Amino acid sequence: MMANKLTEAMVRNVVLTWYSSTNEHRPVAEFESLLAEDVEMRYPNTPGPFTGRAAFRKWYDEVLKIYFDETHEVQSWDIKLDGLRAVAVVTVRWEARSWPVGAARSKYEASLSRQRFEIERAATDGRVYIRKKIAETFERTAPIFGVGA
Repeated sequence: MMANKLTEAMVRNVVLTWYSSTNEHRPVAEFESLLAEDVEMRYPNTPGPFTGRAAFRKWYDEVLKIYFDETHEVQSWDIKLDGLRAVAVVTVRWEARSWPVGAARSKYEASLSRQRFEIERAATDGRVYIRKKIAETFERTAPIFGVGA
């Protein structure tokens, strides 16, 4: 059975599910259906790309030890559809508290980030998943959702 083409609504749903799940610190197993087996991710604060669900689990475990009270809000979308593939470039406002181990207080951070999602739809079962997620830019900005420290 051949899956229908991706739609803009499907792409938005995957991206918004990603951010909602990270905001809520959902269990790592809940991310698995959103990710390709060989998903590739890149962030400016990591030494290079990491690939695969096992690498994602390790990264996510580390992130959960540092950041809390997170808010991701997509502020702009640019979606290009191509059959069973799509590229979504978003500008997302990310605000979070972090706690460096041993610090007397947590700190509140805010940034705007341009992020690119490469999304695919499986031809066999129609599953929609993230093939790549790349944080292309990450610029500090003033917080608006929480109290800055």
